[in-house]
Amino acid sequence: MSTLDRIDSIDEFWTREFAYYLHEHRHPLNRLTHMFGVPILVFSGVGAVVTLSWKMFVIGWTIGWAVQIAGHRIEGNKPALLKRPISWLMGPLMVLVEVLELLGIHFPFARRARSIVGL
Repeated sequence: MSTLDRIDSIDEFWTREFAYYLHEHRHPLNRLTHMFGVPILVFSGVGAVVTLSWKMFVIGWTIGWAVQIAGHRIEGNKPALLKRPISWLMGPLMVLVEVLELLGIHFPFARRARSIVGL
């Protein structure tokens, strides 16, 4: 059974989504680029809405996406959001999980997902 088949067979939503995220982001540098790129997207997007600044939006999103695309070039794959529409929402949440774990807040579903993916 392939890793993706094992991931698809997971009943628990958060474990499955984090396992899928990890599968698509196996290279540590790719995950690192997302830890910078996703917050840049979120903060520049919110900041642009609050200040009504198109310039902030365009610059922030250009940088945020460029950083993440560089990570996927390192990984050698395409961004998951091109494969699964739910990744638009789940990607930022999974990056948040990784950041919180670096800060010492651990989640059982993340441990299970890492075991399934082999990380």
